[in-house]
Amino acid sequence: MKFDTFSEYLARMETISGRLELASQLASLLRELSPSETPPALYMVQGQLYPPFVGAPMGMASRLLLRAMEKALEESGKDPALRSRLGDLLAESGDPGILAERLNMGTGMGKMGLGEIHAALLVIAKQAGSGSQEEKISRLADLFLSLSPLSARYLARFVMGRLRLGVGDSTIVDALARTLIETPLEDTVGWKAEMKAVRQKVEDAYNLCSDLGRVGEMLRKEGLVGLDHIRPSVGFPIRMALCERLGSGAEIIEKLGKAAVESKYDGFRCQIHCDGTSVRIFSRNLEETTGMFPELAREARALLGRRTAIFEGEALGYDAENDSYHPFQVTITRKRKHNILEKSEEIPLKCLVFDLLFLDGEAVMDQPFSERRRRLESLFPAHRRKLSEREVPPEHVFGASRLIVTSDPHEVDLFFDEVVEEGFEGIIAKRLDGVYTAGSRNFNWIKLKRSYKGALSDTVDLVLIGYYRGKGLRTKLGIGAVLGAVFDPATGEFLSIARIGSGLTEEKWKELREMLDELRTNGPLQGVRSGLVPDFWVVPKYVVTVLADELTRSPVHMAGRTEGEEEGYALRFPRMVSGPREDKGPEDATTVTEIKRLFDLQRQRGLRE
Repeated sequence: MKFDTFSEYLARMETISGRLELASQLASLLRELSPSETPPALYMVQGQLYPPFVGAPMGMASRLLLRAMEKALEESGKDPALRSRLGDLLAESGDPGILAERLNMGTGMGKMGLGEIHAALLVIAKQAGSGSQEEKISRLADLFLSLSPLSARYLARFVMGRLRLGVGDSTIVDALARTLIETPLEDTVGWKAEMKAVRQKVEDAYNLCSDLGRVGEMLRKEGLVGLDHIRPSVGFPIRMALCERLGSGAEIIEKLGKAAVESKYDGFRCQIHCDGTSVRIFSRNLEETTGMFPELAREARALLGRRTAIFEGEALGYDAENDSYHPFQVTITRKRKHNILEKSEEIPLKCLVFDLLFLDGEAVMDQPFSERRRRLESLFPAHRRKLSEREVPPEHVFGASRLIVTSDPHEVDLFFDEVVEEGFEGIIAKRLDGVYTAGSRNFNWIKLKRSYKGALSDTVDLVLIGYYRGKGLRTKLGIGAVLGAVFDPATGEFLSIARIGSGLTEEKWKELREMLDELRTNGPLQGVRSGLVPDFWVVPKYVVTVLADELTRSPVHMAGRTEGEEEGYALRFPRMVSGPREDKGPEDATTVTEIKRLFDLQRQRGLRE
């Protein structure tokens, strides 16, 4: 496919507001692509060059983009006066894509293919060292000269990280499924059932490899049967299993019967891949963090040797002087790109391992938890059942998480009280015969966290979809509040639930405004719904953790509002307890289903009291 044709599809997608229509248009694009063109197309519609766990970020500074435009204008013989005004013109338009399109730098011959453009951008992204900036500028200018004005629009937005089509993972999964099923003239029960089954198989394959490009290419090559070849593999992060929530030990035992109950830790969730020679570590949102945690990589390599494995744990900052773990606010300072060794000496990490997914070339995700746990404990130092004993001996970085097995609700509640007294978040109960359900939230895992009297029983993670100008004392900050939303996996939408104006210091508010300024849009993107209209809409990217007094019903928010209902859910007196979380992406935000469950738990607690 020519890049110009690809750009025409992007232009049509840019005008679409409904997620299903967007998925349908994307499916039309995918049907025209060859299998080898499918991965770059899927990465690029999301503003990426590769899947997130590979890296290769594109985001180019505006000054380099302007220099590339200037060079392209010079080589095409454009007015020198125009070249000198590029900075002002960009400020006026506010959109590098619109500016690139208006400049009409290229020949418009449309000769370059989608694959060629993607390969050229990879070269630009990977260039480093002396003279690399000039080389980047020269190569980007050459690309502009080869493209039509419309293609220049999307190239400029892409290289600055501002493509912003609103295409999330769930939309791509829908689109891939639609490539195999012809849409009927009218929806039928049979079509919907077939679509659901195909979509689930596509999503299952994605959950095992976290690479939509790989899934798409296999699907285009071999159809649905080809997805059976996608199995857990070292080096491809498995999308992490998630928990449901209940409100007491009695409810947990009623749901699970005899269960394993573990401490719930508040640190870095790590999925660690060992291939027999090297180690890679991935975060909750699939970012590679190996370089940030050298002691984990070093110890895993020494511990596993030539064996292959994928396992999960929670990494916590360890205070050797007091033989205790640091709170999350201290642990999070370990996430950095500079001065890593110094910080690792100041705040060493211990990793408490809680699940095993792959061992010695064999996927074990489908084995019962009790068997996975048995094999896990054969790899790591034995866990301790007494609180007075160390969970991880001081000479070890890794250890198995503390765990009890019980069918007694009283034991669950007692264990919960003990771990909370130690400063941990709460507990996670696991079905003994439960499999590891990648990327899914179900009652195989159930969490119970600390309650706050008279308050919402848990924090929630909200994705920011807009912000408001500051008033009064906040005028100088340029931001007074943010608009937060929850995620609906069924529709791929972000639905407003709270306007949040407290919880951060002035300095943190300033930093947040600067981050959000980079994401401003002219209106809500596809899949963003809110009854409140902020002063500025932003791309749903940053996730913050929020605590509130309670959940209420609201006529202005969209979270949980169904057809025919006039009220959604809202947070009463919300405040941020953390700024943007680097370990969570927008689709990791609290879901609508979780909000409904929290509302029910809150109501049940109120009745009991």
